[in-house]
Amino acid sequence: MIANISRQLTTGALAIAGTVAAFDFAGAAQAVTVSTLTITGDATISPWGTTNPVLTPTSVTGVSNGTGQFASVTVANVTTPKPFTLSGTGSGTNTTVTFSPPPGPSLGFTTIATPGLVTPNVTPTLATGSNTPIASSASLTTYNVSGNAIFIEPFLPNFLGGFNISFTLGGAPGSVAGTYSLTLVKTDIPEPVAVPEPSAILGILAVAGAGAFARRKS
Repeated sequence: MIANISRQLTTGALAIAGTVAAFDFAGAAQAVTVSTLTITGDATISPWGTTNPVLTPTSVTGVSNGTGQFASVTVANVTTPKPFTLSGTGSGTNTTVTFSPPPGPSLGFTTIATPGLVTPNVTPTLATGSNTPIASSASLTTYNVSGNAIFIEPFLPNFLGGFNISFTLGGAPGSVAGTYSLTLVKTDIPEPVAVPEPSAILGILAVAGAGAFARRKS
């Protein structure tokens, strides 16, 4: 069981590391990881073999590893993360199953008071699961969902980052009471500002030019 939990944590760490590495490349090798936070709690988890399993955090019982903007965050400062519904059915044992497509974006996935309110909007890019027997009539099921995040700040700009949430369900078949661990990583790369398409800019200039010409004639 310990070995499987270690593999689960390693999977989450690799997912976060991959996200940060991608941002590091995009950000011209600047030091991008500025704030991290881990949130843990209870969850209701669909048993292995359920079609389109639902992963529902139900409480926040702990926070740890807070750095940067999240260094002083406590349990009282965060809200329970929103649920995910995966696509597909977990099957087999001692193997990793990829659920595809991954869940859709989750706006307001959780909130963090810093004391200003920070809201991660997350977009999953990968969802996996595995099931491992731990006794004659018990098993350990894990689900992992990871991807990108935009941290909506109290004041602009907002910042890019990543997330990984791991769900663990252990016990007899049919059990649904488990736990989750959510890791958030916020970088110092601002969210890109939408720039109008060149055609739209030309249209605006054309309208402005026509107006100026009309004023000159009058």
